[in-house]
Amino acid sequence: MNTKLKTLQIIHLALCSGVLLFALVTIFLNREIIFFDANPQTTAPFNPIFPITGLITISGSIFFYRNLISKIDKSATADTKINMYQSAFIISAALLEGGALFNIVGFFITQNAFFLIFGLANFAFLVLKRPTKDKLISALQLQYPDTESL
Repeated sequence: MNTKLKTLQIIHLALCSGVLLFALVTIFLNREIIFFDANPQTTAPFNPIFPITGLITISGSIFFYRNLISKIDKSATADTKINMYQSAFIISAALLEGGALFNIVGFFITQNAFFLIFGLANFAFLVLKRPTKDKLISALQLQYPDTESL
């Protein structure tokens, strides 16, 4: 089972790295024309779309993760529980990554650094979602024999 946790950690690292690298590239490409404007009148077509999508993906990530974790049968085997946890984690992390990338694209299109705030919020939630042995044990309520093989 140790390989399953390592696999999740590698997936998490890849998702975080992708968001971070994309943000750095877009900032580098737009470094001379970046501005910050949160006024809805001046950024009219884009202002509500990107931030709201970022916040919806954070909420959706939390909702789907909790919903899928609550559906895991407590009497199932540890392997079954971990497979369900993997599905919940990947869905949750993909929503967070999508929201972050969407807001970075919003920044890239408009050069308005306001959208980076919401991309950063999604990225922060993604970083905090890193799977660890303790998080896995508490989320799945694993007991002694199963916890030793993680």
